[in-house]
Amino acid sequence: RIYSKLDITQKDWVDGNINLRAVVTIQKEASDWRYTMVFSIPVDIRDHWGCKVKSVNEFQTIWTFGPMPWTKKMRPKQKISLGFNGRFEADGEAPQTITKSFIKYKPDEKY
Repeated sequence: RIYSKLDITQKDWVDGNINLRAVVTIQKEASDWRYTMVFSIPVDIRDHWGCKVKSVNEFQTIWTFGPMPWTKKMRPKQKISLGFNGRFEADGEAPQTITKSFIKYKPDEKY
């Protein structure tokens, strides 16, 4: 893994709206990365910063993000702030984050 710390600094699930913030502290140098979140129910992430959408599955439960040009080359001890806003169906339970990962991206490997 290329990070030493991944802190969720804000996690609000209110009335069908999501508001997530994360701060990632880099441990190892990387020239590209991916951040993946897996949710228990569909989530429509409409706004994000510090990253861009690389893929989302057809059910909107698995979202993978990659770097913006200014966050692509990472150095040890550098921190990246990521943010996500979106919506979910408010008629049931709020989504749960089943898992999340922040990895060095290697184009020859499938994720």
